Amino acid sequence: MNKTQQLAEAKQNMKKLGITINYHRDWQEYRVNFKNGQEPTAYYTNDIEDAVGTGFAMAMCRNVMEGPRT
Repeated sequence: MNKTQQLAEAKQNMKKLGITINYHRDWQEYRVNFKNGQEPTAYYTNDIEDAVGTGFAMAMCRNVMEGPRT
């Protein structure tokens, strides 16, 4: 799987969790954040696997902080 396919799959999976992943070609970095998240919650990395792992961690932390949904 090439990087473009990896990014497309990661974006699709993260979208379901309320997380966005974008690749900035100028900086050659991935930006991970909550959907509609502000800059203080953004995470930057040059590794797609790190971006995906961080995205999952962010989603899990948010779920713990929000508690069960009723």
